[in-house]
Amino acid sequence: MQQLERANVQGECGPKLNKPRDLEYWLAQLGSPKVKLANEKPQGQMVAYAQLLKS
Repeated sequence: MQQLERANVQGECGPKLNKPRDLEYWLAQLGSPKVKLANEKPQGQMVAYAQLLKS
């Protein structure tokens, strides 16, 4: 896309890229994805069947 913008082959209808911004800017936008957690998928834990029946 950047090459198309620089070459201006499509004229007025060509792509227009936004200025590069910091990650914090994009994460602060409404509806943006959240920052990944340090431990996104923790290791599972074994629970005894009898203990599950108690709770």
